Amino acid sequence: MTDLEYRRGFVLDRYNMLAVRAFGGVVIPCGNSDQVPFERKYWTGGANGIRAWPVRTLGPGSYKADPNEFPNQTGDIKLEANAEYRFNIYKYFKGALFMDAGNVWLQKSNPSDIGTPFRFSGFMNELAVGAGAGLRVDVSFFVLRFDLAIPLRKPWLTNQRWVTNEIDFTDATWRRENLMLNIAIGYPF
Repeated sequence: MTDLEYRRGFVLDRYNMLAVRAFGGVVIPCGNSDQVPFERKYWTGGANGIRAWPVRTLGPGSYKADPNEFPNQTGDIKLEANAEYRFNIYKYFKGALFMDAGNVWLQKSNPSDIGTPFRFSGFMNELAVGAGAGLRVDVSFFVLRFDLAIPLRKPWLTNQRWVTNEIDFTDATWRRENLMLNIAIGYPF
């Protein structure tokens, strides 16, 4: 298992900050095993990943699970990038605008596995992108975080993966299928 992570905060002034994060990881089976143990596999989505998707519902690759299934998409390779502009609102209240991108992939094709294997020539087409806004209640000893995100690029779509022209906040069905509220403690990175 190899993980590489880069985090950096750029203080713009007393009230504004830009925080960025990049993560890449690969896990390889050891010994006589041809599979990685489940607890060592990568996943994404949720409050500390790509916030426009629920936890473990993105990937591997261009795979899209049935919404009635228990979310459990994992992979052997993970790439993720996050950027967040953080600003003060009033006293304990802070705001954020963010964008997340990434996915998980399998190392190789396997008939029992779902999803697609990682390929240098095509992984960019399978990146998911989400964006949103957040409210933080920062009382110095802990931070309560509310992030509302929407998907901007869905990797399982075949022709037009960017879905920005489909955004319709007035449509209840669209909101139910696309708005993702994450509630968490602490900053995402």
